[in-house]
Amino acid sequence: MIPSTSRVHPLLLDGPAGALESTLREPDRVLGAAVVAHPHPLFGGTMHTKVVSRASRLLADRLKLLTLRFNFRGVGASAGVHDNGRGEVDDLVAAARFVRGRNPEGPFVLGGFSFGSMCAVGAAPMVMPDVLFLLGLPLRRYQVLGLAELPDVPVVLIQGEKDEFGGAEDVGPLAERWDWILRIVPGADHFFTGDLDRFESAALSGLNEAIGRLG
Repeated sequence: MIPSTSRVHPLLLDGPAGALESTLREPDRVLGAAVVAHPHPLFGGTMHTKVVSRASRLLADRLKLLTLRFNFRGVGASAGVHDNGRGEVDDLVAAARFVRGRNPEGPFVLGGFSFGSMCAVGAAPMVMPDVLFLLGLPLRRYQVLGLAELPDVPVVLIQGEKDEFGGAEDVGPLAERWDWILRIVPGADHFFTGDLDRFESAALSGLNEAIGRLG
């Protein structure tokens, strides 16, 4: 892994249930903004989860986006208690508006991993991103609602072929139905264990295609 070129700033931002512990990655040249939400808090998910960290770094270093990752309410130093997804969507909306407010120019990418990807789907109609970036969509564990309400923007889905919560056979028909940009990481599990470099390559490929569609 190449050393990062972006600067990292820890901060607390105002959320609907109180302060949200966050980390902002600032590239050497800022061309847009992004936010990435983490996996389910009740199963150990935090903003330090490897996939979230790698995705944030990629967005900042390779795409030059001012990128925020944060802990949902009740996680780490974030105020509040877990709210079964409802409050977490509100947290993501607040985080997205914060980072977009810091840099309103260029493309805005709204992302999330696993539980965070479902929160991103829920937040998208309120945030109106330029690109929706979904990682490890857990189709076998949860019913993902609100797909018909998504804004008409490119959606990038990165999925492990052998993801135990939704493998290639699960997400393929969904991506085809909604015309999403799908990248499958061969042999990878839900957390892309041992496959983070290939995950990053797939994510960069999908995001470049999505941003290219913006014109």
